[in-house]
Amino acid sequence: MSTTEPSTLDAGEPPRPAPHHDGNEYPLLDMPFTATIAGRRHSGEALSLVEARVSGLIDRSLDGAEQLVRLTFDFPGFELTLTPSARISVEDNSHVALYFTDPAGAHHAQLRKVLNDYISGDLTSADGIIRSGSLAQGPKSKTPPPPRSAMQRMRAGLAGVSVIALTVGLVALAAVLVQNRLFTSEIAQPGRIVPQGETLRATADGQISYLDMAAGEGEVLYAVDTTGGETLSVAMPCDCAATPVSVREGSTVLAGEPIVALSEAGSTPVIEAQLPQGLLFDIQSSGIVDVRLPGGQSFEARLADTFRVPGAGEAGDSVRAVLIPEIELTEQALGQVASLSVSRDAAAPLRPVLAAAGTAGREGARLVTATRDQSARLWQERVAPLFNDNETQMGEDQ
Repeated sequence: MSTTEPSTLDAGEPPRPAPHHDGNEYPLLDMPFTATIAGRRHSGEALSLVEARVSGLIDRSLDGAEQLVRLTFDFPGFELTLTPSARISVEDNSHVALYFTDPAGAHHAQLRKVLNDYISGDLTSADGIIRSGSLAQGPKSKTPPPPRSAMQRMRAGLAGVSVIALTVGLVALAAVLVQNRLFTSEIAQPGRIVPQGETLRATADGQISYLDMAAGEGEVLYAVDTTGGETLSVAMPCDCAATPVSVREGSTVLAGEPIVALSEAGSTPVIEAQLPQGLLFDIQSSGIVDVRLPGGQSFEARLADTFRVPGAGEAGDSVRAVLIPEIELTEQALGQVASLSVSRDAAAPLRPVLAAAGTAGREGARLVTATRDQSARLWQERVAPLFNDNETQMGEDQ
């Protein structure tokens, strides 16, 4: 049995294969480990996949016995323990050979990994402790990175600009989402684009039995057969254009439902809406309602000057209103429905604070100016004459 010392690596030397003993096709490696046999701890001298050699005080009565032994490998900060079954062969009072009776047992994979890493130099030994071969190497000097080319610097600059632009975009998107989520209220009932003018509505529930959009002033414009068995006829009230509002002869209508929109020749389309009482304050505060058409077109509309708030009502009640679009709508848009929403000013709660801060700043600037002017006047009236008198007295003395 070889008696070579456990291998070590000096600082700065590359890892080299571990030394081994002569033997069968499984060479015995000189690597540090300990073996516990029958409660006694023994120092390991050599190890392979099929056997181990240890030294220490041994009970000679164990010669030829087969039992579990505990192999322990010490690593910095932790230890690895394997428990193979081995046949004990006592060679003398202090040396024992352990022949593993089940070399392919549960310990095989871990033991093979440790031995292979030790042979390749990935694991080394120092002072009886197994450690990584890379830790045994000396410190490596860091090579300064090569200077970057102009193209690399340009790419880095473009990457930085892209990151900044993406960050600004994300912040803007977050602001829009917060605005839409917290400061925008959707109006449940959609608006309808109608000609500017008056709208004739059904005065009772029933069915339209007659409809003549070409009727002249004073002639019957439409007739409704009510559910009570009566026929209500409505005459054309003016010499103007009449446009049906989603109805025709035979349509069933409810009381208050729009039937015909009247408009003067050349009048621009407007938006007829039912505004909830709970949003009237926000709508009147901003004066603007956001409008979106089915085709995706979006614009703003304002309350007509003739709008008047009705008497007291519940928050869920609706109020009829006419909205004047900020853009010019064509006749093709007549009859379309529009999604309505109202946006509140996110900075409105801060406006009184900002106004107070502005007033305080102006007042502070006024006080500073007044104090400076007062100090200058006192200097001219009281201090400057004293210096002039002293200079005159000194001249007379000379």
